[in-house]
Amino acid sequence: MYKILVVDDEPRVSTGIRNFLLDSDLNISNVETALNGFEAIDYLRMDSFDLVLTDIQMSRMSGLELMETIYMEQPHLPVIVISAHEKFDFAKKSLRLGARDYLVKPVEQDDLMRVVRKVLCEKEEIGLKSIELSKRQRDKESEQTEEMSRNELLMELVTERNLTKKDYASSVAELGEQISGHRFGVVSIRMDLSRGGFSNREITLLDRKLLKYASINILEESLSEWSGLIFNGFGNELIGIIQMNDTGVIGHSLDIQSQLHLIGQMINMNLKQYLNVETTVGMSTLRSDVFMLPKLMEEANTAAEWKNLHPGNKVFYYEDVLAQENLSIVEWMARVDKYILTLKTDLDSPLPVDTQKIAKPLTMLAHTEELFNSYFGMLVYRLYGLILEYGHANGISLHRFDPDVYFRNVAGADKLDYLNKYIQETAQLVRVLVKERDQSMLARITGFIRLHFRNPALKIQDIANEVHFSTAYLSYLFKREMHKNLWDYVTELRIDEAKRLLTTTDKKRYEVAYEVGYESPEHFGRMFKRYAGLSPAEYRKEGQGGSG
Repeated sequence: MYKILVVDDEPRVSTGIRNFLLDSDLNISNVETALNGFEAIDYLRMDSFDLVLTDIQMSRMSGLELMETIYMEQPHLPVIVISAHEKFDFAKKSLRLGARDYLVKPVEQDDLMRVVRKVLCEKEEIGLKSIELSKRQRDKESEQTEEMSRNELLMELVTERNLTKKDYASSVAELGEQISGHRFGVVSIRMDLSRGGFSNREITLLDRKLLKYASINILEESLSEWSGLIFNGFGNELIGIIQMNDTGVIGHSLDIQSQLHLIGQMINMNLKQYLNVETTVGMSTLRSDVFMLPKLMEEANTAAEWKNLHPGNKVFYYEDVLAQENLSIVEWMARVDKYILTLKTDLDSPLPVDTQKIAKPLTMLAHTEELFNSYFGMLVYRLYGLILEYGHANGISLHRFDPDVYFRNVAGADKLDYLNKYIQETAQLVRVLVKERDQSMLARITGFIRLHFRNPALKIQDIANEVHFSTAYLSYLFKREMHKNLWDYVTELRIDEAKRLLTTTDKKRYEVAYEVGYESPEHFGRMFKRYAGLSPAEYRKEGQGGSG
């Protein structure tokens, strides 16, 4: 059974559509109507819907603004636009925001039925796919994979080492013809986004996103002959999957190895030429087995890390790294990276950190002073970098954790005695930093909401922008720390303020509604009763001792 939301500021229109849909054969159980975008958002935050039909031209919040909010908060919810405007501009903007169709008023019933049926049938097909997956004993995470974006799916292919070949093949199949090469390689592209653009100015957070988006477009064009798939990695990293056929690439008579060198130099050159962005490029070897992508991702990362040893170079190839005389340095760097990742993933654990795993290889090198100092330095500076990554804590000096300070006047193998303490203190400090950061961010989040909850146009993106978080991490952090949904918190503030106004002032219901962030007194009444258990009038009467 389907649940649909109709949004139109003409009650006659929304009621007509509602009755028509309920009388149809489309297996629709419920149709809610909203008079404006603000009411619609409240409905969407409280309940789950299968489809939204919305007008474009509405007071205060237009249909386009409503669609932007839906896109940010429920990107998979289908929307159909029904509007009196025939302008191509409106249709184009609607479709760009993800509208499934655009109908012009007055709408023919046959057209409305056709479009709604098509969208619901597509939704049903997706549901049937999920059922089929569950029959093959897919767990919840695999079901969520069905809805993964292309970026998330590609990230899984290059990072997830624990998938079975059957699951991996299923993920590859979802990408269809995008994965079709005979040989595969992975590229790690690490961009310096501190400054850039042709003005070479400091880059803001918004500009970084735009630069990453532009970089993806440039690289997809640059690597089209190699069927390059470019997507976002973590932080300022882009990741590319290169595909080559045994017959070579049209227009390139170079051998495979030369083509790899051409690709690396092209990536670096094009991003510098078109965006004035400095990059470090790490390139893996080529493998014929697509299941080796996680291993190739490790190779690309290892190659890129050689920037630390050769700061003058821009492009690094894993095969060149292997050719270096001291291969064990590569292995050590990979081991350090893995250890740092383990520390980051165990931040919630109160237990002491296991230091033996990382200290034992250093013990074996203690007799070789030059090599020992090199390995030791790589480790402790990566640990210090972990501290700096999480910022500053109130009243705690980070300067003493600088390896030059912490290990000053400590010679040779004696450094190993200090290393255990350094790692334990580092882990403890990072836990404090993360906790303080999250608590500080939560205070900023709740403070911002308390200042702006009366604004009916408040969006999750507004709150996320205040603390420079993604909307997904904002929702996760808020739920984890506050033990409630963010929008439940906003509604509770609105209802609490409404209770105060009802019991301490003589303001009319519509005045209270507008003051606490509701566009419609009727919608305010429904929301108040849902959260308070009484209507506003009943609550006021009860607050006045039951007097009439």
